[in-house]
Amino acid sequence: MSNLEFFLYLFIYSFILTYLVLGFIISFEAMLALYGVKSAVEWIREWHKPSTFKTMLIIFLPMLHLAYFFLEFLPYIAGFNKNIRPFDLDRIFHTVFPKESF
Repeated sequence: MSNLEFFLYLFIYSFILTYLVLGFIISFEAMLALYGVKSAVEWIREWHKPSTFKTMLIIFLPMLHLAYFFLEFLPYIAGFNKNIRPFDLDRIFHTVFPKESF
């Protein structure tokens, strides 16, 4: 393995791991905002601007779907939840920033 190949693999693996870690954090922030947790909404408002949060919702959409699957859909299938909340990016965004438009 040459040095160039090593650094290429290092870059690829670091990009993938960074996406997974940040996606995990953002997806759980967004899921808590979907459930209306006030501390999560305040934390997002404190650390993100509306345009930044909107961009992160779009970039990490696959991770959001994965978190929704594990936190909402599987408990509904297993019978722990009686109803299922719809996944809606507009609702998440307007819960956090009610005066902004998506």
